[in-house]
Amino acid sequence: MTEAEFQEFLITVGYRYNKKSKTAFNTFEGFHTMICFKDKEKRYSVTLDAGVNDRKKLREMLSSYSSENKGYVLKASYSRKKLIEITVKMTVDSETDREHLKQLSHFMTELYKSGVIFPVCRVCGRNRKTGIYVIGTELTPVCDNCITRKRRIYEKRVDSFEKKTQNMPGGIFGALYGGCFGASVYVLLYQFLPSWGIFAALIAIGAYGGFVVTGNRATRKSAVICFILSVLIFAAAEYAALVAAMSVLIEREGGGIAVTEAMQATNASLGDMGYLGGILIELGIGIAAMAVIGIVYFMKRVYTRPLKISKNIL
Repeated sequence: MTEAEFQEFLITVGYRYNKKSKTAFNTFEGFHTMICFKDKEKRYSVTLDAGVNDRKKLREMLSSYSSENKGYVLKASYSRKKLIEITVKMTVDSETDREHLKQLSHFMTELYKSGVIFPVCRVCGRNRKTGIYVIGTELTPVCDNCITRKRRIYEKRVDSFEKKTQNMPGGIFGALYGGCFGASVYVLLYQFLPSWGIFAALIAIGAYGGFVVTGNRATRKSAVICFILSVLIFAAAEYAALVAAMSVLIEREGGGIAVTEAMQATNASLGDMGYLGGILIELGIGIAAMAVIGIVYFMKRVYTRPLKISKNIL
């Protein structure tokens, strides 16, 4: 079933559709059922926030529904978060999916009328009158007290974010300091553990962390700058680690501590294509490890941003 077919069908059985969240929803005596269209996962995901008057009876109803429709019901459960969750398999036949969703709609109506459950707010879990709000990209039933609190927190965070100015010179200094600290740890670990460049992630962590601490505010531009600095620092750290390893080898052979000789020997070794090839692989792995840290950084920015809150869409 396509998204358009999903939307069109559920409207015929009393649901409304929110395109941003790809979720159909209906309201019955305070209950808000959400049916999310998950085309990538080939699933229809159903959620209903509810408290329980008779837990045993609810489990029996969910188990019975799941057993009777085991061909397409993948999950029917009640979690500690006071959330009824039902997952229905999406098929290639739109008419079959319509029939499955129609049966699901009838079952949800039976639940509402059973007296086994009662509607609750998703945030506080209390039996209060709730509206439906789009928080981020998710439909959420929330009571007036909780949505007021959430709006206040959102406005405070946005205000704080907008007033925060970036200190680019300070951030770059912090990134260099943090990156160099990570590089010193990398050189030390290189002497004891065969890391194949993976420990270069410590340099990126130091650079990103240092920029955030001294630059006050991180942006996409600062992320690119931190990555470039990390790569340059890593190249220097790799060379320093090779020289240190060579110096240790010379010292063990009775040559004493001779940094200059170690540098000369390292430079000569880099002329060997076999040796150089191994170093280039190590550098590639290290840069990839730092790129992963950069991706994690971006994900953190996305998931820690304050989520926008819509008006009540009921």
